Amino acid sequence: MSENLEIISSLYLPVSNTKLLLPNVSVAEVVDFQEPEKNSNETPDYYLGTVKWRGISVPVLSYELANGASKVRRSKQARIAVINNIGEHTGKMPFFALMTQGIPRLVKISEDLIKASRKKTGPADAALVRVDGEDAVIPDVNYLESLVFPYA
Repeated sequence: MSENLEIISSLYLPVSNTKLLLPNVSVAEVVDFQEPEKNSNETPDYYLGTVKWRGISVPVLSYELANGASKVRRSKQARIAVINNIGEHTGKMPFFALMTQGIPRLVKISEDLIKASRKKTGPADAALVRVDGEDAVIPDVNYLESLVFPYA
């Protein structure tokens, strides 16, 4: 008797001190880092500004700063991961972006490979997990959207 486990193509997005785990379909594209343009100095540190992507301005945020870090140093391998927004403001803001600290990596996961972690989570974390022995964070995309929407 064989089990029919659903395999989900996902991405590890490297951020400082961890990896974010998102289903592949939630990431529209990963592009080379470009310095976000800030429209105002009156924004929180986690809001990095906007970048042009496919002809539209996409707000960019730092996951680390949104999750309570005091500062983040951008790595030389930084990228911009454009996220398909699924929150309440999807109509007005279909995408937002996260700065990553490196090149994302494709991973195939199934229910038998993922285990919940008992570590404390930050406000931007939906869950801390171990996937086939590797620690990762499932981000709270709705929370991140709520942080960036007022400035988009």
